[in-house]
Amino acid sequence: MIQKIQGYPVYGLHDDQTIHQFLDVMSRADYGALMADGHLGYVMPIGGVAAYRNKVSPVGVGFDIGCGNLAVRLDMHKKDLNLDLLLNRIEKYISFGIGQTNPDSPRYHPVFDHDDWEAYDPPSLMADLKKLARDQLGTVGAGNHYVDVFSDEENRVWIGVHFGSRGLGHKTATGFINLSQNRPWNIRAAEKEVLLDLDSDLGERYYRAMRLCGAYAWAGREWVCDYVAGLAGAEITERVHNHHNYAWKEKHADAALLRHADNDPANQQKNLKEYIVIRKGATPAFPGQMSFVGGSMGDPSVILEGVDGPESRAALYSTIHGAGRVMSRTRAAGKYRGRGKKRKQVREGEVTPKMMKEWLDKKGVKLRGGGLDESPHVYRRLTDVLNAHQNTIKIRHWLQPLGVVMAGPDIYDPFRD
Repeated sequence: MIQKIQGYPVYGLHDDQTIHQFLDVMSRADYGALMADGHLGYVMPIGGVAAYRNKVSPVGVGFDIGCGNLAVRLDMHKKDLNLDLLLNRIEKYISFGIGQTNPDSPRYHPVFDHDDWEAYDPPSLMADLKKLARDQLGTVGAGNHYVDVFSDEENRVWIGVHFGSRGLGHKTATGFINLSQNRPWNIRAAEKEVLLDLDSDLGERYYRAMRLCGAYAWAGREWVCDYVAGLAGAEITERVHNHHNYAWKEKHADAALLRHADNDPANQQKNLKEYIVIRKGATPAFPGQMSFVGGSMGDPSVILEGVDGPESRAALYSTIHGAGRVMSRTRAAGKYRGRGKKRKQVREGEVTPKMMKEWLDKKGVKLRGGGLDESPHVYRRLTDVLNAHQNTIKIRHWLQPLGVVMAGPDIYDPFRD
């Protein structure tokens, strides 16, 4: 299902708050779209796409800069996989949450020599952030971040991961959002959007810092998948990698043509303009581009490919990044006080451990960690949101979950999305 609201394509069904938030962002953007997995976010809805002329929105990109998905196919058949052993090894050697490093995580990586570290000023700030980034490289975080083991339609084994730039991205976003509002770097960010001109010093430095966080997130996902493949005793034969919290410089048809449904390709090609396209919880899906989109822990995931057409152009070649949350964490898991071993439930939620276990048992999925706030009950079904985008994508592989490793419910992580 797709509808036009004030000239902007909106896929799927959304509550009034999400639509209101999307239209508020559109009041400052040149053009945009809302994906079918969308839901209320921080200033800009998750699943939102917004295009600006030579401007970038730090709050639009969000706090988990460069969050994304990577799926790798292994040279291994499902019948040759010792699933329990692999899941146990992932739990042992890959760290979830904060305050930890992976036992075998590299202390050096080319990303730490990236020129864009100079975007941070003063140099002491750069040094502090670089140390944090070294400590957290290859850690996965909490919330909806995961390491999954799948099999496809030919029973080939895949590894999939979802996480972003961790503390580096969170501190970068908070700092630049504050600076954009003439506030100190290290205080809590205010819920307000300020657009930064890329020709300004602050805008140029933010864009460089964002690129760095994206490169760091990319490196972390590559390291985890390479390492897990080694734990499985297998080689990687295919990679599908994408960000979904990021800003790209792209050329698209003039926003006025798109809003007024001028779908003449020739006319659009004559009126291409460069935009800064922010996808917050949305995946690039240009013609021929492959992407990995994950469902919930108890549902399939997919490898998809973007296709061309008027609907694709109107969506700025964008698609979903997941199934889309329909239940808040508190509503699902209840209310808790304290952290770690002192964490106690003070109000029950709508999802019980029995409900989550029954769902996963029925699907044959083995879970390590994971809280009730990540149960399949709190998400849309991936098939439903994919159907809303059926004219803009092709499904190349269905990935059935075999095992899921996530942070446990008692792990505190302020960097989760």
